[in-house]
Parts: sequence; structure tokens; C-alpha cells
Amino acid sequence: MNAYDKAISLLSIREHTARELERKLLDKGFSKDEAQDAIARVVEQGFLSEMRFAESYIRSRLRKNPEGKALLRLRLMDKGSPRDIAEIAILSFWEEGLYLKPLKELYEKLSGKHGHEKAVNRLLQKGFSHSEIDDAINSF
Repeated sequence: MNAYDKAISLLSIREHTARELERKLLDKGFSKDEAQDAIARVVEQGFLSEMRFAESYIRSRLRKNPEGKALLRLRLMDKGSPRDIAEIAILSFWEEGLYLKPLKELYEKLSGKHGHEKAVNRLLQKGFSHSEIDDAINSF
């Protein structure tokens, strides 16, 4: 299997950043040139998209373990997302209010176990602002 085929195989499982994909290809024994050529090819063909990765990652994190904008930005950048793409993706989720429902569900779960004050403190620790928490509590 060549680097391009391996890249396609990895991308068929889930979205990746270029940096993630390069690291995985290098770990599989491909040279840096082979990995970069394969990445350039999958990007050109539209199989790898930094924006698609960022949106998929944010959607997944909000569904499984909601976090605020700053933590999401850090996690995306740790995965290799360029800062500008991470910012655009996060802002689109916030502008569309797509964080409200998962945040409200998490608040309800936490407040049911620990009460309002501890739930709010936990959400603040997860990077949400007071106004975002208030918006979520009062939504739907």
C-alpha cells in the first residue's frame, strides 16, 4: 500500500487534519516526501478538508463532552487545525446557537446531581461564560 492509499484508508474512517494525517503516515514508515505528496493529492481531490475536520470535531465534542470556545480552540489546534479555521468553525457554531442545547443538557445533568451553583461552576471550568450558561438555561 502506498502513502496515498493509506491516506485514503485513514480518511475513510474519519476526518483528519493534514498534520494528523502526516504523523500517521510517517508512523507507518512512509517518507516525509511521500506523506506530503499524498496529503497534497487528497487535499486537491477534496478528501481532506481542515474546515470539515474542525466542524466534525466540534460537533462531536459538543455532543459527547461540551466545552467552551477557548477549550475547543486549544483542542483543535492540538490536533493540527490552523487557528483561523478553528476560529471560523467555532464562531459558526456559536453564531447559530448550536452549543445551546448540549450546554443546557449538561447543565440539567449537573444541576440535578449537584445543584445550580456547582453546576454553573463546573460549566465555567469547562470554558463557558456566564452569559452563555444563562442563554442555555433559558433556551428551548
